[in-house]
Parts: sequence; C-alpha cells; structure tokens
Amino acid sequence: MSGFPRQQADLIVTTDGPLLTCAAPDGGLGLLEGGAVAARDGVIVWVGGKAQAEVEVSLSEDARRVDCGSRVLMPGVVECHSHPVFGGDRAGEFQMRVTGSDYEEIARAGGGIMSTVRETRAASPELLLERGRRHLDWMLDYGITTVEAKSGYGLDTDSELRLLEVIAELGRTHPATVVATFLGAHTVPLEYRGRADDYVDLVVEEMLPRVAEAELARFCDVFCEDVAFNLDQSRRVLQAAKEYGLLPKIHADQLSAGGGAQLAAEVQAVSAEHLDYIDGAGIAALAEAGVTAVLLPGAVFFLGRTHYAPARALLEAGVPVAISTDFNPGTCYSENPFLMGTIASCYMGLSAAQVIVGLTRRAAGALGMEEEVGSLAPGRRADILVLESEDYLDLPYHFGVNPVAAVFKNGRLVRDRSGGGRGGLVSAGKPQAAEAKAGRAE
Repeated sequence: MSGFPRQQADLIVTTDGPLLTCAAPDGGLGLLEGGAVAARDGVIVWVGGKAQAEVEVSLSEDARRVDCGSRVLMPGVVECHSHPVFGGDRAGEFQMRVTGSDYEEIARAGGGIMSTVRETRAASPELLLERGRRHLDWMLDYGITTVEAKSGYGLDTDSELRLLEVIAELGRTHPATVVATFLGAHTVPLEYRGRADDYVDLVVEEMLPRVAEAELARFCDVFCEDVAFNLDQSRRVLQAAKEYGLLPKIHADQLSAGGGAQLAAEVQAVSAEHLDYIDGAGIAALAEAGVTAVLLPGAVFFLGRTHYAPARALLEAGVPVAISTDFNPGTCYSENPFLMGTIASCYMGLSAAQVIVGLTRRAAGALGMEEEVGSLAPGRRADILVLESEDYLDLPYHFGVNPVAAVFKNGRLVRDRSGGGRGGLVSAGKPQAAEAKAGRAE
C-alpha cells in the first residue's frame, strides 16, 4: 500500500450493519453493509466499507473511534418546513375540533392562526427564544440536525422582524443548523381583513426591504390559497422577494388545486409545499421546472382529513419529493419526523427507502443545501445518526417512538441516547464535549 493516499480524520464512526449514505446517483439509499464514515474538522472526508477504512483512513492521535455494533447509520434529518417560534398554544382549539366544531366556530371563539398571532405579538423575545430552543431540542433528539424555521406569526413589521431575530439567535446558539424563511404573507391579519392588497403592499414595500437589509432570511414563503393570498398577490410577493435576493418558496395547493404549483414553477421556487390537491398540470409544471415537492402528511393527519398529496404520481413524474413535519401549534404539533414517515407510508404509499431519502437528501434539496447536508459523502457536514435498530425498514414500521440512539452534528456528539438495554456506543479517543447530553427533553 506504499504511496496510497490515506484520508486524515479525527472521527470515524463504524457499523457492522447498514450504512445509508443517501448519496447514490440514482437518488436511492446508497446502502453499504458494514460501513464507516470518517470526518475531519466536522466535515466528512471518507465513506466506505468498514474493512477499507483500516487502510484508507489515517486517524489523528486524538481521534475518536465510535463502534455502533450493527446499528443503522444514516444522515441527519433535514427539517425543511417548520414554524418553531410562536407564543401560546392551541390545545383548547384542538379539543374543540375533535369534538365537532368547524373552522368558523373556532375562529368565532377566538381560535385559529390569529390566536397564535395575538400570543406571539404579546410575547417577549426572551420567551420566544426559550420556547423556540425547547422545540429545537426536541427536534435534535429525533435526529433533526438542520431546521428551516419560518416566521409568519407576527404579521406586522416589528413582530415579523422580532421573530426572525429570534430565529437568527437560535441559529447562533443551538447545535442544529437553522435556516430562516420570511413568511410575512402567511395570512391576512385582522386589521387588514377585506384589504388583502393593502397588506401585500406592506409586505412588499416595508417588510421585505427591512428583512433583506438586515439579512434575516434566506427564503421568502407565501400561503397561496383562497383563504390567504390569491395567485396575483402571491406572485407579487415572490417576485419582490427575488428582487431583494430572497429565494422563493410557496405553500401551494393545500386546500384546493388553485395553481400554486404552476406559480412555483413560474417563479423558479426552490420548493412547493403541501400539495395535497395538486393536479396533473401542477405535477407536470414542477417536474419540468425541477422544483422540489415538500409533502406534509402530518398536517393532513392532525386535521382529521383524508386527502393526502399524490406522492407516487409526483415521483413517477420525476419530481423530487421531500417529507417534513410542518411543526406548528395549530395543524401539526409534533417534532417527530419519523412519525411523518409512517403516515407517508400508510397513506401515500411511500417505501421505507423513499421516506428516508425524503427526510434527508430531498429535504436538503428543498433548502438548496444538497451539497452541504442530507447525505453522507465527502464534503458534506458530518451530521450522522446512529439508530437503535439494525434494520432501516423499522423506521416507518415501528411508529410513534424515537428510533435515534445518537446524533453527531458537525462531527460532535450532541445527543447520546444509547445507554439502554443493549448498551451504549463503544468509543475510544478524545472525551466527548460536555454539551453532548445538554438540553435533552427526556
């Protein structure tokens, strides 16, 4: 082996079981039986068979070796659609809904999105930060290492900026990577009811310039539905966002086939999200434009509905399909991405492999981050999950539980839940960071 270039690493994680790289050229799992991932300075430098690692990877003197037995290794989950910063909750509204009240009754009783807006406007930045951190902690426990966080519960300029500033602080202080999306066009606030065009003026002429000037968001989203903003209003917001350097996303076709998917293609959106009622024309438009479809089965499930997005038709048309939680206080109050995978399997016909790729590589594509996260390949961040199971088919099958044994973020162990009945991870080398078990919600 003289002269063979060996990759220098300060971390190597190995398994005798399945290694899911999610980096296959065909978009599949990239399955290796008995594999290893090596990283240096938080970035993956080598991926391959466990035996190969002995001759192709050179570990530094203080490197950490982690032997996962036969547990599954996979990339960190990418949460590409969430609303984790808000005031109050809507538990009472949920009880009203499950006991028969419809949306109009709930709204008359003070519920719905505007109840969250009221609570959020009244909350201090410190309270919003504390609550947002708690939700991100729970997400990290479930293996979510990258989080897209939307604003949208302020709906006035100062409140929206405050939400985005809280999201920015979370990004600076939380182990997870946090990506901000400006969603000032979430719905028309009460003070603008009947004057939606005037509210769009506010979003375009005041909110967007200030968000862009402060560099508080990477993306701009809009809820394109009859109950929120029509196609023309949505187009105006997204075109203005592009002029300010924000990348467009769109809540589309959630309640009806209203042309939101076609608008996503027209404005070259990074993603179109929900799509429960997307039609054939919308699917064709997304496929031609290369827009990622972000499917949110948990929202349909939590609302007690049965009309799920046509995931298989999207895949068959060549549309990249991501899966996310839509974590929010009103329509999907769960940080568990694997539960969403089970719902996607049961009601949308997705295989375990399609669920896993949808939660990782395709979700990274929905954030324009496929070259950074979402797969285990050289040059990607060393965001690695160790599962409790030795079979990846357990992910959608064993539902409602947390399947994650350990979480590495940028090459650092930030969660270790592996001290259960089968014993913990076997590791040697430099001591783990003190924050490894910090902030755990269990």
